[in-house]
Amino acid sequence: MKEIFERMRQLALPYLRQEIKKDAVLHTQGVINAMELLLEKEKGDEDILIPTAILHDVGWAKVPVELQKSNNEADKLEASRLHLKHAPSIINKILTEVGYNRSQIEKVIDIVVAHKFQNPKELEKQLLIDADAMSDAFKEQFYSDLESYKTTPQEHYEFRKRNEFYTKTARELFDREVETRRREIQMS
Repeated sequence: MKEIFERMRQLALPYLRQEIKKDAVLHTQGVINAMELLLEKEKGDEDILIPTAILHDVGWAKVPVELQKSNNEADKLEASRLHLKHAPSIINKILTEVGYNRSQIEKVIDIVVAHKFQNPKELEKQLLIDADAMSDAFKEQFYSDLESYKTTPQEHYEFRKRNEFYTKTARELFDREVETRRREIQMS
């Protein structure tokens, strides 16, 4: 499966590179890493959940640039909504190309479109949301986001430490990472 996941990632790259607000390629790698950590303890179907991590933000490619760049809260909300609206067609194209069947594709799409604006009960949906939020504390993502969002390390730390999680595993891993960022900030 590793080869198929890598093929998916390669097919997703052109879409991810079209996100304007932050480095979506770096973010996606962080979400994949977080999902792998979660799957070690929480279990779940890797053949479904790793693709959700790889493809969860491909829909940004079809969000108008002016919405992506806007600092207006209504525009940000609309941009986020649109990235979910446009994701299914891209996910379908990529997963069809790597040989996923209709049932697998629909499951991946269902999980991806639930990663914002929902409070899901299903563990698979919760794991994608947790992996997405966990990636914010990983070193490369944290410092890249400082540049993207024009915040200080302390401001970003204060913002990120408020992330919420569904699973205890995600909370523990995130807290460990964010504490490491806090120590780095204090030392600089």
